[in-house]
Amino acid sequence: MPNALTRFFMGLMGKSWAYDSAEDVREAIAKNSFDTLEEKVRTHTQGAARLTDSFAFQPGLVDLHDDLHDAWHYLVAIRSRAREMGYGTLAEHLDAAAETTAATLAIVATAAEATVPGPEVPAANR
Repeated sequence: MPNALTRFFMGLMGKSWAYDSAEDVREAIAKNSFDTLEEKVRTHTQGAARLTDSFAFQPGLVDLHDDLHDAWHYLVAIRSRAREMGYGTLAEHLDAAAETTAATLAIVATAAEATVPGPEVPAANR
């Protein structure tokens, strides 16, 4: 993988780095995940510790839904392009990713709705 400076200059020229093997791709994904793992765990754990009631979950869930919605549109767009270009296997993987993201979107939306407390149901009516 090129260093940050090389990637920066390639980006200025409208180019990006591509790996030559699936192993290189796996290594890059693993490295990116590992390098940010500790920081992400700390950040999200500290943020979650500040939640004080169900309404406090709402902004993060709404933002997460927006991010996932953007990711879904991205996956659908590049899936279509992969199909147009004849990359069937790639398109199938992107289709699976889009479907999974759509399911996650629905679950996150339901979770966001659950942040609004419902009316109390008297014990006698349960």
